[in-house]
Order: sequence, then C-alpha cells, then structure tokens
Amino acid sequence: MPLSLNMQIQLTPELRQLGLRVGIGALLLAAAVYLMTVMPLLEGRKLDKEILNEKAKIERKQKLMPALASLKQNANNPALEELLPPKAEPVPRAQAYLITEQLGHMAMAVGLEPLDVTLNVASMAQEPDSIQAQGVFSGQLDGVRAFLLALNRMPSLSRLEKVEIRAVDGRLEMMVQLRVVLGG
Repeated sequence: MPLSLNMQIQLTPELRQLGLRVGIGALLLAAAVYLMTVMPLLEGRKLDKEILNEKAKIERKQKLMPALASLKQNANNPALEELLPPKAEPVPRAQAYLITEQLGHMAMAVGLEPLDVTLNVASMAQEPDSIQAQGVFSGQLDGVRAFLLALNRMPSLSRLEKVEIRAVDGRLEMMVQLRVVLGG
C-alpha cells in the first residue's frame, strides 16, 4: 500500500482540547524557562555592572586617602584637614533628642542665632541607622561659613542633605538639613 498524503483529519472536540492543552503547556514551559534562566542572567549582568562601578569608586577613594593623609601629616593646613572624611561616631538612640541642643550650641558658638531646630523622627523609616535634623539659623557670612565647617567636623554627621542660604534684612538666613548616625 503506497503512502498517501491525502489523509483527512477530522477535528473532534477531543483533538481541539488536546491541541489547546498542548499550546498552553508550551506557553507555560516557555514562560518558566524565561523566568528560570533569562531573567536571572539579565539581573546578574546588571548586578555585575553595579559591582564594578562600586569597586571603581572604592579604588579611587583608596588611592586618594594615603595622599590626603600624608598631606595632613606634612602640613598643618586646616583646609587640607577639611578634605578628610570624618569618622562617624554614632549618637546613642536614647540621646538623639540632644542633637537639636547640640546644633543650637554650635550655631551660637560661631555667632549665629538658631531660629528653629527640629528632628524628623519619620525619617528613620527610610534609614533606621540615622535621623534627620533640620535647622534655620540667622547671622553674618563669617558665622555661616564657620557653622558649615563645624558641621563638617561633627563626629556623628552622616551627610548634609540640603543647605539653603538667603539674605534677609541685612543678614543671612540659612536652612540646613542633615543626617546624624545613630547607634545602640
């Protein structure tokens, strides 16, 4: 009997259901393969790039640190000392409320008048190991400059987030927003 290609295939409801199941199974298999292999590969490449970028930043900082340290040892230049990063000494959580008083005293010591100094306790939701402090101070240019330098030397300072300065009635008014490192 010769092989004939004129076979009539009749689509029965069972064959349609089988075809539908095979199609859905193939789609699910393709989705699983994508989720199990392709996505992790793409995410891994993205993380590798981020790791390389961070390593490059760290290497740059490590190359500069010995040079800055030797400059500091060889010269008593206060401007060079300001370039060195401060060593973060966390404020105990139980004493976080004292940060506002500390900022007020620092401002008065350099001739600024503290108008409003507050802590933003809600900021701890974003970064649990630090708290945000905000203050508005009034004074002359020398006091503003000295206060910013004093903030930079503050041992518990994590970072200055915002500094805004404006002239008001012959004086300068400065708004400072910063983060302070908290400890046990």
